[in-house]
Amino acid sequence: MLARNKELDGVIDSMRMLERHFNRWFNYPYVFLNDGEFNSTFKETIPKYTKGKVEFGRIEPEHWGFPEWVDKGVAREGIKKLGDAAIMYGGMESYHHMCRFYSGFFYKHPLLDKYKWYWRLEPDIKYFCDITYDPFRMMEQHKKVYGFTIAIKELRETVPNKGRLPS
Repeated sequence: MLARNKELDGVIDSMRMLERHFNRWFNYPYVFLNDGEFNSTFKETIPKYTKGKVEFGRIEPEHWGFPEWVDKGVAREGIKKLGDAAIMYGGMESYHHMCRFYSGFFYKHPLLDKYKWYWRLEPDIKYFCDITYDPFRMMEQHKKVYGFTIAIKELRETVPNKGRLPS
């Protein structure tokens, strides 16, 4: 889970949901990543909500932020335009850094090296029914490489391009 210290309450809510509806049967570990340092309150609180192992890591600066070849002024102007257009999260530079991290660097973090499978979690997620089977085992048995439980509808305005996509 990518999280920040200020999201502790949302992280706890997510863990309670996941532990209640899934992980109480499997005790899978959690890996928490942050572009800053986790504080002692975060690190001491989180393990209280699971029987599974918990690890904390930091995202390297080269995996968070603008790559060196990007014109930061142009990028920030584009982010400002998205914000001015009231695009959800569009005006938040940190959101764009998060998307970049998730799209290419997440699975490369050293704390994930030992895992063949992972379930990307978010603060404040909700699960409303029990998941009593092991999705990792099922994916392995059926030779799957990727799965998801829900996809949020993307707004066309969040991914501007010069061409028009077919409707």
